[in-house]
Amino acid sequence: MRYMSVFFLGLACSGENKFHSVDDANGGNGGALEVTPLSLNFGEVSSADAEGTVESFLIRSIGSNDVTISSIDIIGDDGASFTILNPLEEKALAPEEEIQIDVLFDPMGANQQLAQALVRSDYNAEPNIPVNLVGIGIISELEISPDPLNFGSNYVGCPKGNTVMLTNVGTESLSVSAIEYGDVEFAVINTPVLPFELAPGESENVEVSFTPGLEEEVEGSFSVTSTEPMGVRTVSHFGSGFPTARYEQIWENPIDPPSDILFSVDLSCSMDDDAQALGNEFSTFIGELSNYSTDWQVMVVNDDDGCNRGQILTPNTPNFQTLFSDYVTDYNGTGSWFDTGPQYTESLLTVASNAIDNTDQAECNVGFLREQALLHIILVSDEPEQSSGVWSDYVNQIVQKKGNAANVRISSIAGDVPGGCEQNGKTAAEGSGYWDATNATGGVFMSFCSNWTSPQNLQMLAEASVVLDSYPLDNTAVPGSIEVYVNGNEVTSGWHFDADLNSVVFDSNAPEEGDHIRIVYSGSSNCDN
Repeated sequence: MRYMSVFFLGLACSGENKFHSVDDANGGNGGALEVTPLSLNFGEVSSADAEGTVESFLIRSIGSNDVTISSIDIIGDDGASFTILNPLEEKALAPEEEIQIDVLFDPMGANQQLAQALVRSDYNAEPNIPVNLVGIGIISELEISPDPLNFGSNYVGCPKGNTVMLTNVGTESLSVSAIEYGDVEFAVINTPVLPFELAPGESENVEVSFTPGLEEEVEGSFSVTSTEPMGVRTVSHFGSGFPTARYEQIWENPIDPPSDILFSVDLSCSMDDDAQALGNEFSTFIGELSNYSTDWQVMVVNDDDGCNRGQILTPNTPNFQTLFSDYVTDYNGTGSWFDTGPQYTESLLTVASNAIDNTDQAECNVGFLREQALLHIILVSDEPEQSSGVWSDYVNQIVQKKGNAANVRISSIAGDVPGGCEQNGKTAAEGSGYWDATNATGGVFMSFCSNWTSPQNLQMLAEASVVLDSYPLDNTAVPGSIEVYVNGNEVTSGWHFDADLNSVVFDSNAPEEGDHIRIVYSGSSNCDN
């Protein structure tokens, strides 16, 4: 609904084609202005009038001194429907000089449109002289109600619905082509099939919702695109959230953290030299690992059934260096892999997931999977991962068996993504599947064509076997409420919240052994309550 401003009372009946003048006596500076007429009536303008309608008024200096006009501004609720075609920033009018001001009426709203052209000058007696503007828009006009819409308060993470009414308050039909929010907390739930038509006076309802993500008031922008002259009409929506509780969780990183490390190596013919290189450098890997932990277990799995190659290696296993070298270059059985070898030699996620499944009592890998240890799976191949299923299914299977996603890490030595690699005398196809599993679990990805057996790279793999960089939260957290402390000091950078894992993940400077970690956060509500 439109409301007429006070300065238009009586306008329709006055028929004012008079002038407004200020004489010398009023101002005392020897200047005077004459504005005529004091009102412009543009009549009816429809959408068929592509160029709108133009009316003009005159400003004339009738005093004995110059008068400076500083600006002419359009004011009023319907000001968008009127445009000054020859605007001026500042102009001095000499006595008897006059200028014509042309005003375009191109209605942005339907029915009666009211505004003023305000002539501002340095004349002290009356520095602001209004020219009333009136026109009738014979067009479509969209009204969005309520405007604004306040959803009120709701639990963080829980949606709250409402209804918005779209009405054509104009005199011509309009078509709605798009309805959207500019903020993630707000969403359009249900709307008529787009585009849809609204005849004059016709309305349609749109179902919307607000899901607060923070403990504060949020303003959203609800926008509708239609064929009305305004094109895109935007109104504000508000809402606020509050959590159900404040939680605190504490971790004490062990001084000598346990680590369970599984190696699986592609044993196809092209991998002979690389498998041997890994075997030769195992002592370097263990030397780096010993800087972080002496409580490690290593298992090598290359067979389809997922059973370890010989035995689980520990610091107390005699000749573990020689055994590891044998394990990574062969599989259980005889003959070359090409004739009788493992079917899944280039499907290492299948082999690894079978190995973790076989850690139950009475299976071949009993004792390998320890509850408090970080599980680090290291995969080496010059081919893409070729399991029959999707890589994420095997990762989820491993995580489910371990029971804690934060304690599972998969690292890969494979071909660069994208495109693979060819350098240093090595060639590898793109390591798809391995790349994805590594990124999903926060592991280390190394190019197969790099010097990946160097001490520096093996140190990275060793560190990834023991340093915990992800801390799972027991309750669904409100992201903006999380506070992280390490050894009593708040850490405000170098970490992020992973909503899918509901975990705080350190991107750099992860807590080390012996560190005290405290995380305080607000929990979102059970929306069913």
